[in-house]
Amino acid sequence: MKSPTAAVLGLALAFSSLGATHAQSLAELAKTAQDKPAVIWYESSPSEQIDKVLAAFHRKYPSVKVRHARLVGGNELAVRGVQEMQARGYTGDLLTGGADHMSQLRSRGYLEAVNWAQLGVPKAYTPNPEMVATTASVYVALWNSKKVSDAEAPNTWEDVVNAKWSNRVGSWVRAAAFAQLAATMGPDAAKKLLERFIRLKPMLFKSTFPLAQAVGSGEVDMGIGFYHSTLPPMNAGAPIKMRALDVVPTHIIYSGVSKSARNPEGAKILVAWLASDEGAVAYEEATGRGNPLAGKTRTAQLIAGKKLSEFPPEKSDELGALSESYNKLLEAVGSAR
Repeated sequence: MKSPTAAVLGLALAFSSLGATHAQSLAELAKTAQDKPAVIWYESSPSEQIDKVLAAFHRKYPSVKVRHARLVGGNELAVRGVQEMQARGYTGDLLTGGADHMSQLRSRGYLEAVNWAQLGVPKAYTPNPEMVATTASVYVALWNSKKVSDAEAPNTWEDVVNAKWSNRVGSWVRAAAFAQLAATMGPDAAKKLLERFIRLKPMLFKSTFPLAQAVGSGEVDMGIGFYHSTLPPMNAGAPIKMRALDVVPTHIIYSGVSKSARNPEGAKILVAWLASDEGAVAYEEATGRGNPLAGKTRTAQLIAGKKLSEFPPEKSDELGALSESYNKLLEAVGSAR
């Protein structure tokens, strides 16, 4: 029988060997990728933000060329991917988008199945071999700190629908937060919560960015928006505070490699890097969107100890049906600003 010391040493050597295997695999991919065309990355962030992400990536992989193509909105990602595959047989090398749109591409067989664990990607990041969680949009409650005290600001969804917020609250015109809450509390309970929220007569906004600006200016006292869209006015000095609520509706954003990729090796390296703590932090610093699964991101720290609520990718159709139904209820409040 081996001594405890020998057993520990053997385990350490095994993990060391595993790490070396990952490093060697990525190194081999990088060697192949450097002689291929630039990785075409379809993603929704402004290019000036992604330039910062790629600057950090190239400090580690200087020979892997990447070209970012901004596609605003998940629908554009799915539609363009399908159209390009049908018309010419190839689309972007690396595709990044929401679960519903990435699932559409996956169901058509347009994404490559990859052994991500071999490249050091944690299993928790990969709901299937074609998709890797690389960032997220996380809902928060935000409030104007000159008009709302920290003690008055909501901590729970029950606090959010308190009658005291009547004519004082703002919301994105889409009821996506409530649809995602249905994954945890059930569709009926989430619908009832939305109906109570609607009775507050929320001011609706076409995007969560003007919503955050309205909170900062005092046009509305409190809002339900995204963490990343609240950061710009807050960092500019607007009197805004925010917190994640007791259950956190979330949209995980996934990345996958196209089966038609001209540089699949480079695309795999970039996905693996985005899923690492180093890549997740670099992406969050540039875009404000962080991966809640990556412990070193501010997003993960924001939601620490709280339960995430989101439909898994395989239930995207159910989420879509709920969202459509809930959106109609919220839109009845009036036109969005």
